Amino acid sequence: MLKIICFITQNVILAIAMKHIFSFLLVTFCTISFAQVISPNNPYTKDFVELKVPAKGSQPQTQTQSSKSVKLDEITQAFDAFWKGKDYRQKGSGYKPFKRWAENWSDYLQPDGTIAPPSVLWGAWRQKTQNESKISTQNVPTANWTNLGPAVVTNSSVSISGQGRVNAIAKDPSNPNTIYVGAPAGGIWRSTDDGVNWTPLSDYLPQIGVSGIAVDPNNPNIIYISTGDDDAADSYSIGVLKTLDGGQTWNNTGLQFNNLSQGSSEIFIDPTDSNTVWVATLQGLYKTTDGGDNWLNIVPGNIVDFRFQPGNSNTLFVVGYDNANNSKFYKVTDGGNTVTEISTIPNNSNRIILEVTPANPNMVYVLSAYDNGDGSWQGANSFQGVYKSTDAGDTFIRTAENDDIFRSSQSWYDMALTVSDTDPNIVFVGVLDIWKSENGGDDFFQINSWSSRTAAFTHADIHFMRYFDGVLYAGTDGGIYRSYSDGNAFEDLSNTLSIAQLYTVSTSRPDSGKLAGGLQDCGGFALSGSQWNSYHGGDGMGSAVDPFQEDWYYGMTQYGGNLYRTRVGGSGGWDNREYIASGPTQGNWVTPMQFNKNGELYAGYDQLYVLQSGSWQKVSNHNFGENLRQIELDPNNSNTIYVSTNYNVYKSTNKGQTFSMIYSSGTGYIRSIEVHHTNSDKVWILTKSSLEKSNDGGVSFSNMGDGMPAENHTVLKHHPYSDHDALYLGTLLGVYYYDDLEANWTSISQGLPNVKVSDIEINVNDHTLTASTYGRGVWQTPIPEVSLPDLDVDLLSIDVGISDYDCNGQVLPSLRVFNNGTQNITDFVVETQLNGTSLQDQNWSGTITPGQWTEIYLDNLEGQLTNTNVLSTTLVLSGDNQTQNNRLEVGFNYDTSVVNQSSTTNTLFSYEAADEDWLVVGNPIWEKGTPNGSYLNQTASGTVAYATNLNGNYPQSSTSELVSPCFDLSLIGDPVVKFYMEYDLETGWDYLYFQYSTDGGKNWVSLNQFTGRDNTPDDASLSEYIYNLGAITNESSVIFRFRLVSDYIYTYEGAVIDDFVIEGVGLYDTDGDGVTDDRDVCPNTAPMTPVDSNGCLFTLPKENYGTEITSGSCADADTGSAILSVTNTDYTYNVSIDGRTFTLSESEGFYQSVDQLGIGDYTACFTIEEVPYYQECVALTIAAPETLSATYSLDEINGSLALNMEGASLYYITNTHQGAQTSSVSVNGKANVTLNKGINLIEVSTDLDCQGSLQYEFFISEEVLFYPNPTKGEVFLYVGGSDNQVECRVRDIRGNLIEQVTKSVSQPRNVSMDLSNYARGIYFVEVSSPTVRQTLKVVKQ
Repeated sequence: MLKIICFITQNVILAIAMKHIFSFLLVTFCTISFAQVISPNNPYTKDFVELKVPAKGSQPQTQTQSSKSVKLDEITQAFDAFWKGKDYRQKGSGYKPFKRWAENWSDYLQPDGTIAPPSVLWGAWRQKTQNESKISTQNVPTANWTNLGPAVVTNSSVSISGQGRVNAIAKDPSNPNTIYVGAPAGGIWRSTDDGVNWTPLSDYLPQIGVSGIAVDPNNPNIIYISTGDDDAADSYSIGVLKTLDGGQTWNNTGLQFNNLSQGSSEIFIDPTDSNTVWVATLQGLYKTTDGGDNWLNIVPGNIVDFRFQPGNSNTLFVVGYDNANNSKFYKVTDGGNTVTEISTIPNNSNRIILEVTPANPNMVYVLSAYDNGDGSWQGANSFQGVYKSTDAGDTFIRTAENDDIFRSSQSWYDMALTVSDTDPNIVFVGVLDIWKSENGGDDFFQINSWSSRTAAFTHADIHFMRYFDGVLYAGTDGGIYRSYSDGNAFEDLSNTLSIAQLYTVSTSRPDSGKLAGGLQDCGGFALSGSQWNSYHGGDGMGSAVDPFQEDWYYGMTQYGGNLYRTRVGGSGGWDNREYIASGPTQGNWVTPMQFNKNGELYAGYDQLYVLQSGSWQKVSNHNFGENLRQIELDPNNSNTIYVSTNYNVYKSTNKGQTFSMIYSSGTGYIRSIEVHHTNSDKVWILTKSSLEKSNDGGVSFSNMGDGMPAENHTVLKHHPYSDHDALYLGTLLGVYYYDDLEANWTSISQGLPNVKVSDIEINVNDHTLTASTYGRGVWQTPIPEVSLPDLDVDLLSIDVGISDYDCNGQVLPSLRVFNNGTQNITDFVVETQLNGTSLQDQNWSGTITPGQWTEIYLDNLEGQLTNTNVLSTTLVLSGDNQTQNNRLEVGFNYDTSVVNQSSTTNTLFSYEAADEDWLVVGNPIWEKGTPNGSYLNQTASGTVAYATNLNGNYPQSSTSELVSPCFDLSLIGDPVVKFYMEYDLETGWDYLYFQYSTDGGKNWVSLNQFTGRDNTPDDASLSEYIYNLGAITNESSVIFRFRLVSDYIYTYEGAVIDDFVIEGVGLYDTDGDGVTDDRDVCPNTAPMTPVDSNGCLFTLPKENYGTEITSGSCADADTGSAILSVTNTDYTYNVSIDGRTFTLSESEGFYQSVDQLGIGDYTACFTIEEVPYYQECVALTIAAPETLSATYSLDEINGSLALNMEGASLYYITNTHQGAQTSSVSVNGKANVTLNKGINLIEVSTDLDCQGSLQYEFFISEEVLFYPNPTKGEVFLYVGGSDNQVECRVRDIRGNLIEQVTKSVSQPRNVSMDLSNYARGIYFVEVSSPTVRQTLKVVKQ
């Protein structure tokens, strides 16, 4: 008999047949495939499963149960039809588990809309593994992946988040410190230190789930796992895998599945025979007696749970369903030879599980859920009862518990039962929360709540409970928990267990170590440095980090329901989070959310929305036909926006006001839209199986699909500023790289688990790629650095200066300008047009360092506006070649009727009078009148107050603000704010914030937040609230608001506000100098006089202001310059000269260099921002430059020249020698120049061309020695340097040329001349070459 076992390791798959090794390419992967995706146990998919139960005693079949050829859309439509008209929003309804399932499998669809069979993914994995082994190109970046978690999480006292679902838990029978857990999409993990640290054991398989784990009691290196996700079908099931080496490699057993409706769950090893293993599957209870090679079906049917009788492994208790979907209890005896059906268990269960206990081997408990027939969703999966047998399963009776201990209708998704292994009367049931009975199941009491973090807290949704050695373990949607006290207290063992199923990730602009992610089941998580925190609950979906506030993280829940924010990078968790807004309508399960380049946050619901003043404001009004699935905001131009539905892509060029369709994929879901970061004409559209590219801004597209990875695609990102348009692609198996030079898709997933990549972020500032995964948390790898442009000014946004809250009626537009280059930006021109008419250009000067931004204010537009306006601005920066991001245009309406009022302090707002109306911003919820609610029905005085609803509950999914008038607190001392309030809100989910703003509503500070109920139900009186305002005593324009934010589930009566007042000691300024009388030491100061904080004349000595002329000016050009400075650094100065204004502050070093000054007299006038009316002017004169002159001292022996120069403050000295130049600069008029051997041409000049230059020539000769002298004949010369020849001339004492000869100079640099024929007397020998110029006196004897 030929037996084939598949060994699956990190790098290769081998098939071993007898003793022969078959090559990888010859193996057909032993028909491994996946299952349990369309499950008969899921009430929303069971109707799409055809049950074909095999016969008893049969071996596993390749097709025993199958899913019909059904599209995901058909299943979803059936689900939607069931829920039509029903309220799905209650926690535990079971609605969310299906939506998670549908969202996950939408990434696995085939072109016909059906979910791909498992062979597709495993085939793609084989291809990917083969290709990775062949990678040799030098152009592909090398990845070095690191897992960031979430793994070690700091939860606040109110946080109820976990970090990932756990389906199965097992302990090593031979080592109490070794624990195993199985995750639905994160595989199998092991801890060898009793749950302190965890290690993954299946990362290099294609993504698997684990629903059952069995460790051999005789050999802990032998482990069996039952694959798949038996609760929610988040991953394929491939049958039973086995390891012989403790999880380093996994072997395929003889029990394999190959369609979408097969699966397995519990698995146990016979404690008396390690080769005997039992496993529950959707086709029956299977048994192997040869360690997994061969399996027999002992109990046919959909078997969902089973146990050995404690102490007797030949007897098993089994529950499941027959071919007609009737629930059954079987007692198996004689090791499987006898199967007896027990009829005292209900046959109409829609979920049924069991448990036994070694404390009483004859006691068996069964927990059943059923459809109670009332037609409601609550009754569809309700508690049917706990059934108990005391005679080893022969008969059962229902216990006395009749209350709904599920408190949920999602028992199909999570339901757990366990019994103490030391006391058979202690029973636990878990669905949404955990319930406990101490009397054998007759009476249960709730020991914890998913929404309350007590000592007994576990995360919501209980999937697994079991006792090991007297200790209770629980697997939940949030991780693994353990109790040593029979449930009185639990400890969380999930740290370092990185099994998070993330939908999105977002990193901060400067630092990828700061990021936010949305986790299925577990809410929003924030990483700052190395610390993870949970900052909101629900299912975490969209996440976004503010591009200009690196610690401001935004997180959204399912359907875009709630938007939360942390301003401290998640520190403090839920204690420091803000509930910002609720969704305006129901979006997609993962509602897209993205910041544009100027820091505006957009989201896609049925229309495009933008977050303004703390609520979602609708931008578009287009007939998209369905919810938006993707958003892409042009990184160059915030007016250009792309959105998509499932199959269509739309483009707007006017910031979302109108859209036109530019692309339709037909049947492939749109996965990503990506715009080039410096060229808006380049646009990519990614579907699950193809990639389209446009080079004309979406007018036309061409396919780039050749050579793309075989598995479905999930996300695409462009690497900004990369040389060849590098792209990074996320797929169901990892990350791939492409650029135009390489022109090939290459896996860079080595070191990354073979897991679905759900999102990618690229950070060019720290050269990091971040990938979120669905099952294995967040991963990062370095990527190649890119070269940013030298100069690139980026006009991020135009704020037109109109506020819902402003009291002064002014319209002061401001620009947010970012330095996107590598050099400082010091000046540019601002060109502005209003409604097509050019306004006065503004010359801006200052310093914007790379990676930083500044805000620039334009002139007041009040009086120039119409009802409808268009303001366009262009920045002109010399040397900036990236001009696409230099211009913005914004349209806006202007209505003076919405300008807020101003009020006086010490004035009570009782709201009785008509002139006491306040602004209502956002949803029009706040009403003024007489409260008449069932609970909120009182006022503090009179009969009128403000309330969120005068008679009833506030609406769901709303954000509404009651805004006070503006108050000037600078005129009172010791200010406090007082008001009366009573509130009734959904605890922990709906909030009322009391806040103030000092900048016209741009930023708000919370004084308090309220949730729940203020008083007891029988006390509806209003309570007084008092807050000290000392921190804003001197603010002259302060507004307050009461901001209600409600989610999409429950609502209550809300809040009533009455008798609002700002109190303080009245302060007056009699002389009008800005200093109140109580602080004015110098009364009766003349108007418009600069005064200090005591009201006395403010002066500074003239010596405080420095003017240094650094350069005169030529007559025909403005080349003069000066430095303006101050010595007193306690203030911020503005100095005006020559029509230009500069700021002198700490950031500028309290000085400013001013250039382009012509010949003439100037006045520099200094003002101080902190001291109104102060001005000090200083005169300075720019004259023509002096005459340039120089003296020098030449040292020929040492080859140096000392220059003393006059006439300028900056001198340039150049030395030209043999065609090469050396340069130096002198600022003190002195310079030492090193001279070379030979001719040195020296030039002295300044930065003013009109001063001309000075030129000198110096020759420095090499050394020449000669002997003998006197001589009778021959003279020998030693010539230094390296010249090959010298010219020798001999002259007599009268200068007559006697002889001229060219001599070759050879080593050792000696030359000889014969003077023997010369008459006696004195001669002069001239020796010359390019570096030699010497005259020698010779005496001839």
